[in-house]
Amino acid sequence: MLCIVAFAVVLVLSAVSAKYRKLLGRAWGCVWRKATFRPCDSSFRDDVKSSLLAPLAVRAPGLVRPASIAIEVVAWLMVLSFVVSLYIVGRSGLNLYVYGTCDKQDGQSCSLAAEMCSIDTGPIGFWESIGQGDVLGAFGNEFASLGETIAAVPSRLRAWDATEFAAADASYLGGFTAGRPVALEILDPGCRFCAQLFRNMVESGFDRTHNVTYLVYPISSDGTPRFANSPLVANYLTAIRAFDAAAGSPRGGDWFVLEKLFTQENADGLEWQVWMNNASAADAEAQLQAWLTEAGYDDTAVARVAELTTSDTVAATLAHTREVVENDVQTRAIPSLITDGRLHSGLVDVATLRDAG
Repeated sequence: MLCIVAFAVVLVLSAVSAKYRKLLGRAWGCVWRKATFRPCDSSFRDDVKSSLLAPLAVRAPGLVRPASIAIEVVAWLMVLSFVVSLYIVGRSGLNLYVYGTCDKQDGQSCSLAAEMCSIDTGPIGFWESIGQGDVLGAFGNEFASLGETIAAVPSRLRAWDATEFAAADASYLGGFTAGRPVALEILDPGCRFCAQLFRNMVESGFDRTHNVTYLVYPISSDGTPRFANSPLVANYLTAIRAFDAAAGSPRGGDWFVLEKLFTQENADGLEWQVWMNNASAADAEAQLQAWLTEAGYDDTAVARVAELTTSDTVAATLAHTREVVENDVQTRAIPSLITDGRLHSGLVDVATLRDAG
């Protein structure tokens, strides 16, 4: 391993000084022999070690042997560290390309990722497993996760069609307009980046050049929602679509609710989304029903929508949506936007939306 470390050092030094370049060929020859499982050139190896130990041999000859062993150990550690670093960089880059974040287990921790509310699914991370004493599980989960990422690469090279993933009873922002391309957003009502994306769409005019629809996906971990009332809002959005579809006259009540959540404030100047994320379930449901009334639904319609929120139909729709998001789209970022043949992971800025229009 010493010759590999020496090659790395000589390579750097030869870039700044010509006197080291004559050693570069010998160092590379030694590395190549190691890479092809042949013994290293002993003369080069001994020359490197002798140059390091010579000062110590003069001052403390008895320490030469321990120092020689220490040099070999340090060389092994440096090479191992280099290999691990290369693996981490490669894995992170692959995750960034496939999922839009370099860390699948904690997408928001990646400084290179787009702004997002991450879907932190799958097994626990490598070091968490090590901390629990599960060494075999740590390596097993790590390589299984890498295999999953590699398997997802072809899907990122495809041409994405939003209509392929849209709900059967999909509703559209401002209504459906023939001739416009369909754009699909995957959103969590409690995620602030979903609210920002909605505002970006309006500012850029994207909603006027595309038929924008959505899949509602409340982020959860071990059955606990990231935002306490997102499942309730998701139930209502899905129930409103089902009610409108059954009535045969889409009234856009779900988009009215989303617009309230994402763009408006209550009487106290607090954003409705922030209020909803912190409200009790009873207060949140009462407010959702009040918005439906404001959107033009009469008491009978509101009662029917409320009834549908606990129905098997709504539960099945949301379960299907979760399957589509996790298994078909395989995104780790909320919001995600499918438009113009591409999948955008995380928040999309105004300029990008304007160019898409």
